[in-house]
Amino acid sequence: MNLLRASAKGDLTAVKKFVADGANVNDADGLGRTPVIEAAWGGHAEVVKYLVEKGADSNAADNNGYTALMRAAEGGHLQVLSCLIHKGAQVNVRGKVRGATPLMLAAEQGHIKVLELLLSSGAKVNTVDQFEESACARAYHMNQMKAAQYIESKGGRGKPERSSLSHYSTRDKDGKPVKTLLPQWSAAAEDAGVEDGDNEPVAADSEDMNEE
Repeated sequence: MNLLRASAKGDLTAVKKFVADGANVNDADGLGRTPVIEAAWGGHAEVVKYLVEKGADSNAADNNGYTALMRAAEGGHLQVLSCLIHKGAQVNVRGKVRGATPLMLAAEQGHIKVLELLLSSGAKVNTVDQFEESACARAYHMNQMKAAQYIESKGGRGKPERSSLSHYSTRDKDGKPVKTLLPQWSAAAEDAGVEDGDNEPVAADSEDMNEE
């Protein structure tokens, strides 16, 4: 157990002990993931709050450009998101994988409350990714109709007419679009016996890409 894994597991007692013993709250692993990114990814709001109060960089990004706020948005962790925004996390940050924003990640998963918070906190509704798709388009592609309609009600554009150039070109046996998987290994998985690499992205376009 170390600070990174304790944060990923949401073990606040262990996190406090590691910090008290001198652990650096901004140390990253080989994938660039810091304790606050891991805690946010797991939805551990109290750990996130504690780490940020102890000096953790709320805008630190891993090797794929994903910040704690992006992982919280993707996971629908509203309390974590609120804490990070209050502590100055950037809501319009872009990842290297497809140029995704927190709003796009939340839209794909249908997290309406997260969308509401992001937009009320200054998220740009019509930013497009490297495939020129907006959060609205991503929601439609993933069949998240309520999310798409909510974004449209806030001025969002991008209802798709075709998807031949989309990163959703992979389809399942029923012909439905399959979302490109993001890099998914977490420090918490190692304690559960999952080796680094067991959850590698499977689609060709999930490699690191230069930001626009």
